[in-house]
Amino acid sequence: MNGVKELILSFASSRKEFSTDELWDWISQGRDIMRNTVNITLSRLVSKGEIVKVSRGVHAMAKGKSIFRAVLEEREIQVAEILRNKYPFAPFCIYNGKSLVPLQHHLSENNVTYVETDRSAMEAVFNTLRDDGYEVWLNPSEDITYKYIDLRKPIIIVKALVTEAPTEKINDINVPTIEKLLVDIKKDEDFAYLQGSEAQRMWEIGESLYNINPSRLKRYAKRRGLKFNCAV
Repeated sequence: MNGVKELILSFASSRKEFSTDELWDWISQGRDIMRNTVNITLSRLVSKGEIVKVSRGVHAMAKGKSIFRAVLEEREIQVAEILRNKYPFAPFCIYNGKSLVPLQHHLSENNVTYVETDRSAMEAVFNTLRDDGYEVWLNPSEDITYKYIDLRKPIIIVKALVTEAPTEKINDINVPTIEKLLVDIKKDEDFAYLQGSEAQRMWEIGESLYNINPSRLKRYAKRRGLKFNCAV
């Protein structure tokens, strides 16, 4: 699909905005390409923030904003490998707390490895990582996080992965999209130190710096029971 991707980006860069029908009319001329392939590739480009939705059926090239990428360091890659081998059928979302830094107004150090998985697998994952010598905390409450957890240390926090949470792959590891992080910082107890005015400021920074998919953000916010009141 790489060829189709390049065709779509080329078409998008030559127009202020375009409809899916206009895109298909142009791509289909003299090319043996299925429309479903174009639709799938366009959807992936929207998910990655390279193309943005202007309105229903209308898209445009993403300009002026960056594509957010969660941080993975060597520790996260090692943890992902351990869990992939031990639990090949369990879903995981893994990232480093440094992913939050570009969104923060008041910087606070966070060197935590976050591991999210099915609620039913959380305890088993916790035990596996603890037995491997990691300092691990299982779904800590706000009180536990404040009193006992030093976020500057290379620890691991295991918590629940919400079904249908928006993720993407980096190095074949599922990581959170910016939409997921923006909602999670307002909902998760271990992110209580960010909640309030700082969380709102992080939403504003995210909105100004990065391509955000509004429908994805609203959908995930609804799944987390968060009232959506931020324009993007």
